[in-house]
Amino acid sequence: MKNLLFASAILLFSFSSCSDELDCCVLEGNPQKWELVEMTGSFSPSITTGNDMDWQEYYILNTNTGKFTKSRTREGVETSASGTFVFNSTEEEHSIKLTYPSDNELIANCTGDLTEVLIIESENTLKGTWAPCDGPGLKYQRTNN
Repeated sequence: MKNLLFASAILLFSFSSCSDELDCCVLEGNPQKWELVEMTGSFSPSITTGNDMDWQEYYILNTNTGKFTKSRTREGVETSASGTFVFNSTEEEHSIKLTYPSDNELIANCTGDLTEVLIIESENTLKGTWAPCDGPGLKYQRTNN
């Protein structure tokens, strides 16, 4: 029943709300890998990419199950966490809301809770929402696994 409800929600989302060029592209392909490609700091032009970033990171989104895994490698140590996600859409923006089952160091948000939001900028680009509260600006690109 739970899977049927989730599939129905995805179908409903895919036929509504997506009024711009995104065309609900994030629903296509499974699983999806989104890799961190750029970090920005508080001071312009503080932009780092590739191996110059403080860490390497990626998300795996499974649209069939509504589950994700986030992995980060920093100073040779890999840390991972998993949880669930939903797509949100308004006239202003499309986003993905990730929910973690417990607190951990990978949650990148301004609220201090168990959620994280990624803004869908294009069919191949996501943007983190940590920057407004002095976290780094994080940009992710969709890869071909």
